[in-house]
Amino acid sequence: MGVGVEMQPRIVLVPFPAQGHVTPLLHLAQALHAQGFLPIVASPDFIHRRITARVDPAGDHVGFVSIPTGFGAGDTPRDFAAIDDAMENYMPGHLEHLLKELDGVVCVVVDLLASWAIPVVARCGIPAAGFWPAMHATYRLISAIPELIQKGFISECGMFQFYL
Repeated sequence: MGVGVEMQPRIVLVPFPAQGHVTPLLHLAQALHAQGFLPIVASPDFIHRRITARVDPAGDHVGFVSIPTGFGAGDTPRDFAAIDDAMENYMPGHLEHLLKELDGVVCVVVDLLASWAIPVVARCGIPAAGFWPAMHATYRLISAIPELIQKGFISECGMFQFYL
């Protein structure tokens, strides 16, 4: 990098690997670029392959990196349990390595369903921001579950405790 040239601050975005989660995060990445950031989308390898097959790297201002899942090259996970296992047990170490290797990361935006990434980001000492691609009402409903259980409105398995 030449003298006097400033490096753009980097923001890493970690999507949850499911329909309806990746595309909104890509839109956010474009908006962050418009504000002067260098967004880098760090997605599971099987999602990364799909994204990069459709993106023109010369015309895009978003960086893309793959987080290994342990599924093997070209493999798509069998089911959600396999994805969940990879997110909880295999991907955190790879994300941590990536964050320690990248210079200038000022924030990591984590899809809240990919919450496995939040402790990783905290260990790296980087601020994290949550991203929720669904309606706010959905988030409020989910975030109210512990209170509904505590007050006895629903059981631990989500069943109503009493009827009006």
